[in-house]
Amino acid sequence: MAEDTIDQAMLLADVEPEESVTKELRLHGYHNHADEFGNLEIYGSDAISIQELLREDKSYTELLHPKFTTVKGEIVWAVRNEMARTVDDFISRRTRMLLLDAKTSLEVAPVVAKVMAKELNQTRKWIDEQTKTFKSIAKNYLVD
Repeated sequence: MAEDTIDQAMLLADVEPEESVTKELRLHGYHNHADEFGNLEIYGSDAISIQELLREDKSYTELLHPKFTTVKGEIVWAVRNEMARTVDDFISRRTRMLLLDAKTSLEVAPVVAKVMAKELNQTRKWIDEQTKTFKSIAKNYLVD
């Protein structure tokens, strides 16, 4: 899509086409064999660091829910390295769980809030607020 956009812009601006300088540019996380990382393949080269993180604390390897492969350590990673700051951000955008299974996302929200709170040095009140906010968002995705 980006290439099509640039091509169209050059056409409209009547600019002489040039070969892309970013054609071979690898973005952060690129890995030739990301599939070697199993459930962590979506992280590309960061999967190596996430594997190290998972070894720090046995609880980090616990699944958030049996229906998904997401583990608690991924919450820790998202907070420490990806600026995740809300339960909604993690569940909706980091895992896509809200879109895939809203009911299950409601079940894991309190766990996500608790793990995030520990990482962010937040209070029980924050956990309750985050859970409540997420529930109000998720109810719009529930299918009867």
